Amino acid sequence: MTAFADIHCHIVPGTDDGAADLAESIAMARMAEADGTKSLVATPHQLGNNSHVTAEAIRQGVAALQAALDAEGIAVSVLPGADVRIEPELPKLLKQGKVLTLAERGKHVLLELPHDTYIPLEPLLAALDRQGLVGILSHPERNRGIIKHPEVMDDVVAAGGLLQITAGSLTGAFGGSPQRIAEYCVENRLIHFIASDAHDTKKRPFGMAAAYETICEMADEHLAELVCCENPARVVDGEDVDIDGPARAKPRRKGWGFWG
Repeated sequence: MTAFADIHCHIVPGTDDGAADLAESIAMARMAEADGTKSLVATPHQLGNNSHVTAEAIRQGVAALQAALDAEGIAVSVLPGADVRIEPELPKLLKQGKVLTLAERGKHVLLELPHDTYIPLEPLLAALDRQGLVGILSHPERNRGIIKHPEVMDDVVAAGGLLQITAGSLTGAFGGSPQRIAEYCVENRLIHFIASDAHDTKKRPFGMAAAYETICEMADEHLAELVCCENPARVVDGEDVDIDGPARAKPRRKGWGFWG
């Protein structure tokens, strides 16, 4: 097993509903290091109810946190990013630099749906593609619309989107329905990343190692390495992600949403 790269966590102190202060952020980084993670993309929420969270605030928070981790001797690198609520103005805000891409590589955008409903993403993914960007849908297994109709994940992948499953979903931390969808994704290799979506050290911890072992048991070590280590590391480096391992779906229908 190579080191984990975690592309979704809320470790920047005092920014959103994640780490409340620097002490908690440091404790989270220690936990991540002990779990086998060497690099983290800090992804505070942007847009939606977190429209006040600016790109510059995230950059400054990450820089201060990295300095604190270095001083503590914690061998975890932290890079800036964002967990971005889907809004009509998102492509324009990305172009203006007001919303962050993952690791600020200008390649991948972490997309968050409203929790209660599914909005067809094909038009947004096409708009992002025109800007040279790839959308990664965060925790689809926890979206109530997708839980009712998991086949829409095929549409996302067919439109060029990527899927990020939460580590804790595979181990039952979010309940039975998200766990069943997460297992469905593993069984059908309809998955590109595992990420922690960690918010703290107790209620919403990391759990990457447990998810890795679960995938090894359910599928194989190759898939576990791909989605826990290799593909996330490619995002950190701003490189294309391997889409040969997970299934590439055929489109079922044309989706419509904010983007016409």
